[in-house]
Amino acid sequence: RAVTSEDAMTADWARLPFEVLASISNEILNNVKGINRVLYDISTKPPASIEWE
Repeated sequence: RAVTSEDAMTADWARLPFEVLASISNEILNNVKGINRVLYDISTKPPASIEWE
């Protein structure tokens, strides 16, 4: 997931433009067989981790 961080101990989700997110989502949905949903995690660290769990 896209995050911004200065120390890797804390992180905030990256505010990507909606048009970029829509383009990425459409590309995945149209080209990856078996995928029917794309999610963008907007949790901060902490409490969430940077890696998807």
